Amino acid sequence: MIDTKKFKQLLKETFTRELRKHGFQGTAGRYRTKPNNHLIYTVNIQGDKYGGCCCVELGVYIDFIPNTLGVHVPLNKVSPYDCEFRWRLSDLKNEDLWWSYGETESEALENIGHMTEIFLEYGLQYFEEFNNFPECLTNISIKDIEQWNKNVKRLGNKYTRERLALVLSKIHLHMNNNEQAISFATWAINRIGKKHVGRGLISEFNEIINKATAQRGCHGEIIDN
Repeated sequence: MIDTKKFKQLLKETFTRELRKHGFQGTAGRYRTKPNNHLIYTVNIQGDKYGGCCCVELGVYIDFIPNTLGVHVPLNKVSPYDCEFRWRLSDLKNEDLWWSYGETESEALENIGHMTEIFLEYGLQYFEEFNNFPECLTNISIKDIEQWNKNVKRLGNKYTRERLALVLSKIHLHMNNNEQAISFATWAINRIGKKHVGRGLISEFNEIINKATAQRGCHGEIIDN
């Protein structure tokens, strides 16, 4: 069977070449675009821990928001695992797809060809959801999050309601949409309430509320549940 190292070397024949046509840089299964309107699109080939196959992780990174661990990653090092918005490549009929490395180089190239086709049809379609940033995110309402409707689901599947509210409140704060920033932060704090899950985000929401309050020239109290 073809191993992971050889499979990633073979990507250059089709997959890497096609990604470069769409502004991606990188090689050997790690790709990203240059920052454009605050966004970086990222693609990683993720091998199965037992070997033999891989999936394709996609991510959208916002350059003024730290990664999911609260770290501002160098923009030339960003990967999908740093992104708030992530999606595992699929044909929309399946939750995600895994491609075998194949027994021979010919089989590997055939599978890479299929991977490339799926990326060009569905991967690019996913990234297109973010083309009109920030409106693609600032047009999401609290009601959208509560209902978890298609306006939310189109962005990926790697976040919770509270996490999405955090990102949206940060974007509104950056855009000086102070009332909206406060609204999302307050909604999320009230949703978290006394439960354990999500309580680690409360300090971030309070910080957003204080900054937004200061930006609008008023003074507000910290909400602490």
